[in-house]
Amino acid sequence: MPIPDPQVLADYASLPLDPYAGGKQRHRRFAQYRMVFDRACDDWSLELLPHRPFVQSSRVNGFAGGVRRHFDPLRVSLAPQIVAGARALRLDRDEVWQLNVHQNRLIARPDEPGVAVPEGPHRDGHDFSMIAVMDRRNVTGGRNQLMPTGGGEPFFEVTLEPCQALVFDDGALWHHATDIAATGPEPGHRDLCVVAYNRWCNREYGEEYERLALAGG
Repeated sequence: MPIPDPQVLADYASLPLDPYAGGKQRHRRFAQYRMVFDRACDDWSLELLPHRPFVQSSRVNGFAGGVRRHFDPLRVSLAPQIVAGARALRLDRDEVWQLNVHQNRLIARPDEPGVAVPEGPHRDGHDFSMIAVMDRRNVTGGRNQLMPTGGGEPFFEVTLEPCQALVFDDGALWHHATDIAATGPEPGHRDLCVVAYNRWCNREYGEEYERLALAGG
């Protein structure tokens, strides 16, 4: 995974609070893209889509699904990480892809662990996903897990360090992450770039998608 630009890392400190996470530990910005493979430059090309709320069906997210979640847009480019994920997944270059990109910070305090996944083990309904750790300071935990559909004992676990990422087929399994805890008297954090890769025909973007998702489809 590419080393993040220092300005990108610094921007994580200014992420707004995620008001839909049930606490004061999670901070987030959000953006959506159209991605195609540009054969002229032999690499993936990103087009920022007009900003819309983040919507998931309650069928795939029983914790915060079924509502329009309004997040501020990204202020920095996460393109190097996004493209690295597309390469690692070996996405079909003949397909057009729609991406959901989340810039997340999870904070742990000495008296309050950081809840990594409020909804518990789950799948998000995407074609493919990437979880990339951008920074990790003064925390323990945050162990990413992959498990069979429906839950159960993880068949893969890893504690990602900065500049490491996990990519996976979201439709083939469930995923989870353990909570983080501060390792000292000061707060610690775990900064992520989370990307969902959807074939354009399965895009999670636009009024029609939102209407169906809000109806539980």
